[in-house]
Amino acid sequence: MVELKKFDERMLNFDLEKMADYLTLERDYNFEYMGLEILSSRYLIEDVDTKLPLETPQMFWMRIAMGTALVEDKGKLDTIAKDFYDILSEFYYTPGGRTLFQSGTIKAQLSNCFLNVVPDDLREIFRMYSDNAQLLKWSGGVGTSWSKVRGTGAQVKSVDITSQGVVPYLKIANDINVCVMRSGKRRAASVVYLETWHVDIEDFLELRKNTGDERRRTHDLNTANWIPDLFMERVKADADWTLFSPDETSDLPDIYGKAFNTRYEEYEKMAKEGKIKLFKVIKAKDLWKKMIGMLFETGHPWICFKDPSNIRSPQDHMGVIHSSNLCTEIMLNTSDHETAVCNLGSINIAKFVTKNKTIDKDLLQKVIRSSVRMIDNTVDINYYPTEDSKASNMKHRPIGLGIRGYHDALYGMGILFDTNEAVEFADESMEMMSYYTILSSSELAKEKGKYASYEGSKWSRGILPEDTIALLEKERGTTIDIPKGGKLDWTPVRNHIKQYGMRNSNTMAIAPTASTANLV
Repeated sequence: MVELKKFDERMLNFDLEKMADYLTLERDYNFEYMGLEILSSRYLIEDVDTKLPLETPQMFWMRIAMGTALVEDKGKLDTIAKDFYDILSEFYYTPGGRTLFQSGTIKAQLSNCFLNVVPDDLREIFRMYSDNAQLLKWSGGVGTSWSKVRGTGAQVKSVDITSQGVVPYLKIANDINVCVMRSGKRRAASVVYLETWHVDIEDFLELRKNTGDERRRTHDLNTANWIPDLFMERVKADADWTLFSPDETSDLPDIYGKAFNTRYEEYEKMAKEGKIKLFKVIKAKDLWKKMIGMLFETGHPWICFKDPSNIRSPQDHMGVIHSSNLCTEIMLNTSDHETAVCNLGSINIAKFVTKNKTIDKDLLQKVIRSSVRMIDNTVDINYYPTEDSKASNMKHRPIGLGIRGYHDALYGMGILFDTNEAVEFADESMEMMSYYTILSSSELAKEKGKYASYEGSKWSRGILPEDTIALLEKERGTTIDIPKGGKLDWTPVRNHIKQYGMRNSNTMAIAPTASTANLV
């Protein structure tokens, strides 16, 4: 495969005889029919001419194991790759689709998600088209915020004309999706975000409608609302809501919480005084009804909340989160020249249910430790299609470990889905996931060093994700009625972070498992 220019030359650094002997062919029988069908049609590396697979299922798992161990010390290479192979081939853990596609290959783009924000500048808008085309080509899913781009009717002073707003630009973004194939296996996919105060929000809501002017429709582009808390408060109070163009309210995309509320109300006052040219006052409840109606009719735009995403972010010292990603499972900072990146994978929680109907904590911790190591390695191994994405990922090293097989776990535990017992199991199992994942990242920091932007983060200030509910309560001035605390002793985790820091800025995600769950 190296001779065929399909594999990275570093794959020859392993003891190939030992790795071949370690293949356990009986694990082919772990697959069900659908899993093998998905494996052969989507993930196995093929001969370009014959379209026949060049690897078997166990070779496939070993390729991923070796391909994600490439950056380990030479003395540990074989041992770590074997450990990775075991958790993969026994279906304890599965990486995201990008890693399955390209691990071990020459230009291994292993990242699942890319997030960016478009500045209000024509050159930058078209640079973003180019960047996103590259990200999509190399199999990434892209989430882009367009909230900074001026709205319809806004003045373009350099040429003394009025802007046509964001919709024509989104039409171009839609067509880029149509013409790019991800990994040659499926069409590109991306999502665009717009904040609820943007003057083009009403047109944005209709982008996926099957009626109307086709030049203002984006049937191949996902859309999502980026909603500040203040809007929901206005909906509850049946109050007015004012739409603005970001060329006159340029700081709104970059602030959140109380700061956003104060500034937004200042702009409303300025609009009443005639100091803002382009604005529109509507009923918040009417806009909310239209948002819900479009969601029911077209499945879009999705609903996503700006303030808790930022207030609870571990990286609040490094800037602002302007959107989520294609599958809305992560929240990462972006800026005009910083494209956020995330690598994902998921634990098959059903595999840890014992005959005694408990979760095997020791096995879970062992597998999570290996999984976190594997995802973290991809940050260094990865081929980055753009410089903005490489700089961001090397600086923050976010990863997203999620779960799958949850309903199967309930079945194995003998727990009905709609019971208090199921709620208790959810609480306990997710606390274990959080505990071991965060601890594993801190253990990696002890071995390999902290991520570059660690100082100043919530981690460095002793604030863990579970603590951020209190921050949200304080910012909103309300009580959030959910149980606080857990059943595990978090003191060792807190002490370990205090001493050694964290390897990754973010550690967990709601991993999308549409095809990979069926695979295993």
